[in-house]
Amino acid sequence: MEDVPREVVVQALTALNVTEVASLRGGAQKSVTLVDRGKERLVLKVISIGASNPDSIKRAEREVELLAAISSPYVVAVASELIEIGNPPVGAAWLEEYLDGDDLTPSLQSGPWTWKETMTMARDVARGLGAAHVKRVVHRDLSPNNIRRLSNGTYKVMDFGFARHTLRSGLTIAGQPGTPGFASPEHLHSFSGAPTAASDVFCVGILMYTALSGELPIPFKGDDADYAVRLINTRIVDIAEHRPDLSDQQSTFIRKCLHPQPARRYLNGNRLAQAIEELS
Repeated sequence: MEDVPREVVVQALTALNVTEVASLRGGAQKSVTLVDRGKERLVLKVISIGASNPDSIKRAEREVELLAAISSPYVVAVASELIEIGNPPVGAAWLEEYLDGDDLTPSLQSGPWTWKETMTMARDVARGLGAAHVKRVVHRDLSPNNIRRLSNGTYKVMDFGFARHTLRSGLTIAGQPGTPGFASPEHLHSFSGAPTAASDVFCVGILMYTALSGELPIPFKGDDADYAVRLINTRIVDIAEHRPDLSDQQSTFIRKCLHPQPARRYLNGNRLAQAIEELS
C-alpha cells in the first residue's frame, strides 16, 4: 500500500481552507495532519484512493456520516463534510476535532491500573458507545488505538471507519473487522452472526481486563486459527486470579462484560455506563 501523495494533502488543505501545523501520522492510504482553521485547531484526515483500495472512499464516507450523527463529549466530533480530491477522485478528506493526549496503547503497556482508573476509562468509553448505540451504530473495532486519553483525564472513542449501522445494510462492509486480541466471539459469526452493541461491551471488557491485569484475556499469538478457536470457546483466566484485591462484586462485573453469550452481558453502552456508576 502506498502512502498518501503529498500533492493530495496539499489539495485537501486548500479545499478545506485550513493551514498545516504539523504532520501527526503518515502511513498506508491515510495521512493525519494537525491544522488551523482561523483560531481553531483541528485534525485533517486524508485518504488515498486507487485500484488497490477501491472501497476506501465508501468507508470514509461511512465514518464521516456516522460521526456527524453522534453527539457526545465522549466521541470525537467531525468538523466538516467529506470532500473528494481530483476528478476522477484520487483522494478524500475531512476535518475532525483535535484531541490532545495519547491513545490507550502506552498506558495499557505501563502496568496494571487501579480499579478507579479502570472504571473512569470504561465509564467514558461506555458513554461514548452508548451515544453510538442509540443511533444503532456498532463500533466493531474498539481497540486501544481507537480510544484517546485526553490531558484532562477524560476518554474519547475514535475511528468509526469500520462501524456498522444496524439499520442500513448498505453501510456494512464485507466480513467483520477487528483487532486481534480485542475482538468478540461475534466477530467470528458466533451466536448473533455479527457484532452487536453487546459485542462492543465485550470489547470494553477486554480493555478493563487488560488494564487491571496487564494481560489480554484472549491473547493473539500470531496464529489466526488458534486465536479463532480460543475466541469462540472464550476460555479466560478469571480476573480474580490476576487481581485478588478486587471484591466479588467487581470481579463479577468483569466476568459479565466478558460473558461468551451476548445476551448475558450488559446489552449496550448505556447499560454498561449505568452499571459502572452503580459500582462507584
